[in-house]
Amino acid sequence: MNNTPCSIEAEESLLGAMLQNSQAISAALSKIKSTDFYSERNRLLYESIIEMNNRGIAVNAETTLRYLKENGLFEKIIQNDEAYLMRIIDGTPFHQNAKYYAEIIAEKSLLRDLITATQDIQKSAYEAKDAETKEIADFAEKKIFEVTQRRLSNDFIHIRDLLYEALTTIESRKKHKGTVTGVPSGFISLDKITHGFQPSDLIILAARPSVGKTSFALNIVEHVITNIETTGFGIGFFSLEMSRMQLVERLIASKARISLSRIRSGDLEKQEWTKLGQTFNSLSQANLLIDDSSQLTIMEIRGIARQMKYRFAEMSKTSGKEIDLKLIVVDYLQLIHSGVQTRRNGTREQEIADISRGLKALAKELNVPVISLAQLSRAVEQRQDKPRLSDLRESGSIEQDADIVMFLHRQKPNKEGKDDEVIDDKTNQVEVILAKHRNGAIHDGIPLHFIADQTRFENIYNNSNDAG
Repeated sequence: MNNTPCSIEAEESLLGAMLQNSQAISAALSKIKSTDFYSERNRLLYESIIEMNNRGIAVNAETTLRYLKENGLFEKIIQNDEAYLMRIIDGTPFHQNAKYYAEIIAEKSLLRDLITATQDIQKSAYEAKDAETKEIADFAEKKIFEVTQRRLSNDFIHIRDLLYEALTTIESRKKHKGTVTGVPSGFISLDKITHGFQPSDLIILAARPSVGKTSFALNIVEHVITNIETTGFGIGFFSLEMSRMQLVERLIASKARISLSRIRSGDLEKQEWTKLGQTFNSLSQANLLIDDSSQLTIMEIRGIARQMKYRFAEMSKTSGKEIDLKLIVVDYLQLIHSGVQTRRNGTREQEIADISRGLKALAKELNVPVISLAQLSRAVEQRQDKPRLSDLRESGSIEQDADIVMFLHRQKPNKEGKDDEVIDDKTNQVEVILAKHRNGAIHDGIPLHFIADQTRFENIYNNSNDAG
C-alpha cells in the first residue's frame, strides 16, 4: 500500500476549475508550482494549461485537447481515457474553490519534501564520522528549514517587474521623506550614509576592549525595539561574553537614563524608580530574544537563529501582529568556535575565516543584517592612530566577507583592565569610522557622545539638518 502524501482528487479538482475559469489559473499560480503535483499526467496537463494561458489561448476542454494533440502530449496525458478532461470538469462543482484545492496540493507536496529531507538526514547520520555530529545536526536543521520556509517564487524575474518594484520603493521613500530603507541604527549621521542596515549584509563593529562595542550594539537594539516605525522587527542577540542579566541591566540603564552602578546597587531616588517602571513597561513589549551561551559554534548560532525566526513567526500568530526576525547581533566574533575539523587541522586564521563566512552565509540564508562585534589588534594602541582594516584581528577574511566595517575610536584608549567600557569624562567623544561600505560611501569619523555610566551613545547635532 502506497502511503505517500498526495490528493489526486484535489489535483483533478484544481485542473477542472482551471479549465472552466481563468481566475482559477491565477489562484493556482499564486499557490503552487508544477512540481507540486504528484500525478505525472496531472502535472503535464497543468503545465499545458499554464502555457496556453501565457500564449493568450482561451482555455477550455476543446482548445486544450487541440493543444495537446498539436504538441504531442495527447497520449501522455489522456492515456486512452478520452473522458479524462470532461470527468475532471464535471467533478469540479465550484471553480471558486480553486485556491482551496491548490492549498491542499501545496500541503501534500510539502509533506513529501519533508519525507525526502528526513531521508537525506537519515542517510547522512548513518554515514557520519565521530567528529561530524554537529555538522550533521546543522545539515539537518538547514534541510528542514529550507523545506518549511519554501517560497513559491521563480529563480528569475523579468526586469519589467523589478522596475515596477523599484519605482514603488522610490515613491515610498519620497512619500515618507526618509533615507532609511533598512534597519535603522538610531544614529542620524550613520543612517544617512548607510540608509540603515540592509538585508543579507554582514556588518562588523570592531574596537579595542573597553571602548563601547557592546553598548553601541545595545543602543542600536534599543532604538529598533522601542521605535514605533520598527514595531514588528524581531531581534536575536547572541552574547558569548556577558550574561543575559548584564545585557538587560545595560538596556535598562540606557533606556531609563539611570546610572548603571545605581541600578546594580539598587540605590535609586524616587523619580528614578518612576523611570524604571516606565522603562520596564516599554521593554516588556520588545521583540528581543537573547541567547547567552558561551561556547557556541558558528553552526549552533545558525541553528539557533533559525529557531528564533520560528519563534517570532509563532509570536506573530499568537498576537495577530506581524513580527519577523529583522536583525541578528553577535557579541563577539573571536569568541565563536568553528567546526571540530578546522580546530584540529587548521590555524586560528582559518578558524576565523570559517566563522566570518558562516556569519555572512547566515545573513544571506535568513535575509537579515547580521552585526558582529570584533576585537582589533594591539597595533592601534601602539600607533596611537585611527584603526585600519588591517587591524582586524587574526584574519583578512573578515574584511573580505563584511559588507560594512565600522570602528569605534577614541584618541586616548583605556588601558586594558577588568573594568568594562569605562570612559573618562574628559574623553567621552567617540568616533564611528566607516572603513568599508560595499554599497556606499565611507567616512573618516562620525562623532558621538558616550555617557559612560548609562552605557549610552547619543547623536551630536552639528547643525539643524542633523536634528531633523
